[in-house]
Formats: sequence, structure tokens, C-alpha cells
Amino acid sequence: MSLNQWAVRTVAGAAMVLASVAFGSAQAQTSVKPITGTFAKASGGGGSAFAPANPNAAAPVPMSDLVISAAGVASFDGPAAPGNTVLTFNLAPGALVDAIAYNLSLATVGASWLSEATISFLNSNGDGVVLTAGFGDDAPGTGTYADSALLSEFGLSFNVGADGLLIVEFYESFDDVEGAIDANWTAGSVTLGNVGAIPEPGTYALMGLGLLAVVGAAARRRQQG
Repeated sequence: MSLNQWAVRTVAGAAMVLASVAFGSAQAQTSVKPITGTFAKASGGGGSAFAPANPNAAAPVPMSDLVISAAGVASFDGPAAPGNTVLTFNLAPGALVDAIAYNLSLATVGASWLSEATISFLNSNGDGVVLTAGFGDDAPGTGTYADSALLSEFGLSFNVGADGLLIVEFYESFDDVEGAIDANWTAGSVTLGNVGAIPEPGTYALMGLGLLAVVGAAARRRQQG
């Protein structure tokens, strides 16, 4: 995964500007300290290890928001490290990922910095964006970060592929101790707007039970009437 050198940051009054960011093997250094967080463009350019076929791809999907919980997720090592938490979601085939909102709480472990805990949102080709909620907080400690962005305003929006697959990985932009937790996302979630998330099979079953209950209740009312 390669990152471009431009990132999006938000400032007071919900205005958004561009800030130059340096990514390297040493502790991340930022040229401008933002108030909340930053999104940076990710480009894989050549496929992904996480690309199973989407069995629901042919079915029409009603557009809806996807809420991704971060509560209790640990931030371990660098991208694609074995211990990292990787979540996959089935979205509407070709869905546009543009509107993103987040409200996240973070606590570092040891000397790790808040600015190093990172979440990537990628399609099956490895293209997408990464979010550093604690961008600019180059120190250990705790922090709570909340904001929203329209990625298209900065050329950072992207589409999932025909497989509808979205891969979300929690990792460290600088790994202080390999194989050990550097930070914990203690609370909060990220919401992707209007992406058409496909329910898991278990969710479909629960929906079916709920529908049966409604139909049964309606039938009883008709009999009593």
C-alpha cells in the first residue's frame, strides 16, 4: 500500500483544507497540526489478498449507511501484519465511498503516539483511504475525536469493485513494538454514508423472523375482528 503526500484535515467551522504529510519509517512528522483528524489517499494498484467473491453481488441492494464499531479493537503493528484486526463488509457492487463520519476514543500503550493509530478503508484492489483520527497528536495518552468529511471534495472518494468488498484494517503507521498492542480504540464508530451494506445471512434470518411475527400478529387481528 502506498500513500500520497496529501491529506485532508478539518478546521473550526467545518472548513477543510489540505496539509502536507510525511510518511516514513521513523516517527511521523506533520508540517501542519490539524484540529481533528486526517484522511490520506491509499493506492494498492494491484489486487489484494482479501478478495473473495461476493455471493450477493447480483442481488439489488437498497442504499443505506454502514456503521463500523471500533470499540475494543486493538491497534497492533504495521499494515497487513498478522495480529491486526481486519474486517470485511459486503457493500452494493460498485458503491461509492464518499461521506464518512467518525466519533472515536483512543488510548495508547507505552510510548506509542496517538497519531500512529490508523484505520484503512480499501476495495479489493487495495485502493481507498486511511484515517488517522489523532493526526497531529504526536504524544502518548488518550483522546476523543469526532468529525465528518465528503471525500469527493478533495478527490479522495473511491468505489468498491463489482464484488462489493470493503476491507477495513486497524494498524499502526509506526510500530513501536512488533507483536504488541500499541493502542486501543476504547469506544466509538465510523459511519460510511449511503453505501448499501448487505446484511449478513444471520441478519436476514432475524429479519425473516421479525416479518413472520408481524404477519402472524396481523392474521390474529383479522381473526379476532
